[in-house]
Amino acid sequence: MSLKKTITTTIALGLLTASVLSTNVVSAATSSEAQEAITANKNATNDLLKQIESANTEVIGLDQKISTNASKIADQEAAITKANNQIESLSDQITDAQKEVSKRTVVLKKQLVTLQEKSGDAVSGNVYVDFLLNSNDLSDLVSRSFTINKLNQASKEALDDVNSAKAKLSGLKTEQENTKASLVATKTDLEKQKANLESLKSEADQKQTALSQKINDNKDELTALQADFDKASTEEADAAAKKAADDANNAKKDTPQPTSIDTPSDNKGGTSVFGGNGKVAGNSAGNSYAWGQCTWYVKSVAPWAGNNWGNGAQWGASAAAAGFTVNHIPAAGAIVSFAGGQMVGSWAADGAYGHVAYVQSYNAAAGTITITQGGMGFSNPAGPNTQTISNAGAFTYIHN
Repeated sequence: MSLKKTITTTIALGLLTASVLSTNVVSAATSSEAQEAITANKNATNDLLKQIESANTEVIGLDQKISTNASKIADQEAAITKANNQIESLSDQITDAQKEVSKRTVVLKKQLVTLQEKSGDAVSGNVYVDFLLNSNDLSDLVSRSFTINKLNQASKEALDDVNSAKAKLSGLKTEQENTKASLVATKTDLEKQKANLESLKSEADQKQTALSQKINDNKDELTALQADFDKASTEEADAAAKKAADDANNAKKDTPQPTSIDTPSDNKGGTSVFGGNGKVAGNSAGNSYAWGQCTWYVKSVAPWAGNNWGNGAQWGASAAAAGFTVNHIPAAGAIVSFAGGQMVGSWAADGAYGHVAYVQSYNAAAGTITITQGGMGFSNPAGPNTQTISNAGAFTYIHN
């Protein structure tokens, strides 16, 4: 399977996964349904982030291959330029050698003509023959004959050398031209590879863009789901408070009323504490929560909280059922409850249990609350662990 086909298949599968993960923004009727949808949204976003990381790795790898390919093309272009220069140089040398051959051929012809020219005072009328006939003796004749032959031989060898150089240069030129042709073919192949890699990179970039858009869509969906969760939580808290009030009124109607009631403001020895406005904490004496848990810390600093309110995410509904005011209005001295998975500043509350803390102060201008809290995730589980968080209106508050 080719590189392009392999990566194209990977990209197609990635986009298909993104399509499968795609969900429409839903509206949850209850806080539990909203929480389930929020968890599904976050899981889908995490899957998309992993796919983006994979796509980014592909892009980085393709960029490296494109860079390496471009470097090879540049090397080929340099080699082709060098070959062209050598071919041009050899062509010039061949031209010069051809001129030298022509010159030497002319010289040889002139020498032969000169040797055969007639002379007025010559014995035979032939310079070459007269040169020999004018010898003083046999030794001189041999010497003159040798000289003539030597001159002729030197001229011939010079011509042969020039012709040999010309032939050698022609061979080198042919070799360089073959080398150039090979370099050009290699460059053409590299340019095809470059175009293929750039096409693959474009597809990988498109995949990244599609995945990033999906994450943005998921963020919008998460915002809507969080609003649904807040709305459902408020409605459930209001419904629980109304039910508790109705139950209290019904019980009051069915119970004979004494002529006088002696209700202590702080029944330290009993199992219940009655606050103002009909608030009933129910089993608030002592602290029945496990040491080192967020609920234990809040109970220790807000004794008016009930001992049976459950996990941190359940405190709003439990408090509303007990008659306490529960809403999304921040206030110093209130208890703040975080839903499962809800962000507490830079970290998220446990997805199943949520979190609970005590509000030390509220900055309305900045929209922040400063809280103290406990929990096994802190260096001091028993607290206080102080933290300032923004978006204060997004949380559930229990007021005494």
